[in-house]
Amino acid sequence: MSFQHRAIGLLAAAVAALVLLGGCSALPTGTSSVAPTPSVAPTPSGATGGLSRSAAEALINAVPGLSLASVGTHISGLGHEGVIEVYVDDDAAITAPGVLDYVLRVGWAMTTYDEPEELSLTVYSHGRKLNLQPQANALAGVDYPDPGGSPSVSLSAPSFMGPWPGAVPAPPAGVSAPPAD
Repeated sequence: MSFQHRAIGLLAAAVAALVLLGGCSALPTGTSSVAPTPSVAPTPSGATGGLSRSAAEALINAVPGLSLASVGTHISGLGHEGVIEVYVDDDAAITAPGVLDYVLRVGWAMTTYDEPEELSLTVYSHGRKLNLQPQANALAGVDYPDPGGSPSVSLSAPSFMGPWPGAVPAPPAGVSAPPAD
């Protein structure tokens, strides 16, 4: 290979590397690549960027009797569904005053790449799923059908919780909020 061909090849490689590196590192002036730490203090609906997944899980896991909370989304039909799963050792932990509403609102406050059209909650207790749809219907002021064993609660367009991302709720009585992550 001649010196001229090598020089052209090296020049082409250098230009390609500069283009790739330039496109990867361009940040608008005044921005940071570090994500802000979410606040777990109560906030008004739609007023913040919402909760991170880990912050939402920490809030739910801070409720006595609730553990191994998982909060996320998945595509359901043509839209997105907010999904919450949590474990209880005693059914009374999720049915205690204010707890079900709190868990649903924390799930609605989680930020995702697209607004969920549905919100579902599955509560496991000793290998079985609890049916909490009647209690969720009372909270929502509507009569959604029983989800038939999976999940525990299914809410379509839960407008009773306000605009998405929803407000970060105050913890129910007797529960202290975990520190911000």
